[in-house]
Amino acid sequence: MSDLPETFRLRFIDRCRGDLAELEAGPDDAALRRLIHGLAGAAGTFGFPRISEMAGVIDDDLTEGREPDPARLDALRAALRDLVRPGR
Repeated sequence: MSDLPETFRLRFIDRCRGDLAELEAGPDDAALRRLIHGLAGAAGTFGFPRISEMAGVIDDDLTEGREPDPARLDALRAALRDLVRPGR
């Protein structure tokens, strides 16, 4: 039973691989909102508060109808690349 939390963290990291690929492909507005909102909520739960905070700021922009800052999106992509890199 002690492996269960780590199993969930690994599943989240695997999910982030797909999220990163989608972010790099340039999702449409609806897909971007869904992806960012999901990261903002889930990342902190699985022990990645920095990613949660970064996604949360972008989520706030999207919720308020503002275009997200490209530098913030770049920083989030970089954080996700770091998270999913082999050997982490």
